[in-house]
Amino acid sequence: MWSCRGRTTYQAAGAAEAGGVSQLRRHPHQRPAPSDLPVQETLTRAAPASRLRGRPPYGYRAVTGTVDGRQRQRLVPDDRTAPVVVRIFHEYLADKGLLSIAEGLTLDGISSPGAARRGLECRAAAWSKSAVRAILVNSRYAERTAIGDPGGEKSESVTIVAPEVFDRVQRMFDLRRTVSAANAGSAERFYALRGLVRCARCNRLMQGTWNNDEPYYRCRFPAEYASANEIDHPRNVYLREQSVVGPLTSWLRESCARGRLTQLVSTTRFGAHHEAAIVAAARRVRRLRESGGEEQASVFQELGLRLTYSAHDRMLQAKAVLGPAELVIRGSLAL
Repeated sequence: MWSCRGRTTYQAAGAAEAGGVSQLRRHPHQRPAPSDLPVQETLTRAAPASRLRGRPPYGYRAVTGTVDGRQRQRLVPDDRTAPVVVRIFHEYLADKGLLSIAEGLTLDGISSPGAARRGLECRAAAWSKSAVRAILVNSRYAERTAIGDPGGEKSESVTIVAPEVFDRVQRMFDLRRTVSAANAGSAERFYALRGLVRCARCNRLMQGTWNNDEPYYRCRFPAEYASANEIDHPRNVYLREQSVVGPLTSWLRESCARGRLTQLVSTTRFGAHHEAAIVAAARRVRRLRESGGEEQASVFQELGLRLTYSAHDRMLQAKAVLGPAELVIRGSLAL
């Protein structure tokens, strides 16, 4: 059995001004008098500082110096994390895969980028494939990338890896993508829930895998990942697609019925955008009854599905966000 509970979420068209924050009303082009400006703003305009935009990439740190009487920031390699970036590039060129590199960094107790941003005292968290990939495709590590400051001047970051090393890595990426696409095309494997299912234990997306000539979803979590993140997690969690699609489709048919959705918003102001969302949802659910394969996957995406699978009790938490009105329905499905 599965149960469903629905709720409606709204976002106000405009936010009210906080009391005391904005009291002056002027023409948008009228320049305020100096006495009207807050003290901090007056000081900032009197002595503008050139600051880098955004957070420094992993491997860099921002330093501040004085140039022509103005304070400026620029990126320099961080003594602690820049060698990790070099290691990642060299290991990939040595034909190591993304997961293998991530596991090696975790085993060596090296803090992941997220843990490093939270401070040196933070316990080293496990590296992921996506974190390794993000570093390998970031061109800033290999070239003097100009970073504009608010004053329109430029500052430069210092390279961590040689441009020829970065170019070799990109060629290897392109080659592996080509081979992967060719293999995928020849195998003709399709996953209806790709990118929709997360593991309840670690909140990571479960990856499609083919077992016994049918699609499954797997969360692979090596022991060192579980230890670093302090999570009790099996090495592998599997979910059979065929065990999900039937109950999920039945839940959507009942939950997205016109009467059920109309009741969902009956306690609030019912507007034209709600009506449009209800009609569109009903139309999409009808398509589910008649479709399969890519069409079925497209409907799941259009319904804004988000799924979380708990292996220990075989429960699937389902959430659908319907249309611009953002009608939200939730349910728990026993598989």
